[in-house]
Amino acid sequence: MSITEIGIEGENLARLTLKNWGCDNLFQADWLVQKNRQWYVVEVKRKERYMPPPFEGHGLDIRQVKSRLQFYNDTGIRCLFLVFDMTDGNTYWQWLDVLNNGEYYDTAHRIRIYPIGMYKCIPGNLKRG
Repeated sequence: MSITEIGIEGENLARLTLKNWGCDNLFQADWLVQKNRQWYVVEVKRKERYMPPPFEGHGLDIRQVKSRLQFYNDTGIRCLFLVFDMTDGNTYWQWLDVLNNGEYYDTAHRIRIYPIGMYKCIPGNLKRG
């Protein structure tokens, strides 16, 4: 078994153990960062852009949206949604609470999509593909 497989197995065991302990809400953060003495949780995606209808955008599983917003409400630690767009090679970001207070579309696969115009864009950080 490789070190990666051992790590995945350990994370799965931890998840099951925490659920058995009766934890109410459990999510694995991609990153926890501190900037200017303030902490943030960062949710990272690298994927192609969602295309219309109803609009171009990026999004998260609704379960992730709800748990990260609940975490923010309970702790005051905001979630930054950071997307590396494989469609145009740009990087898009926005605070999840800002996105969720605006327009969004929930897909049949339980993904909440936010319009691309709601994100801040860092042009050309990535190569396509």
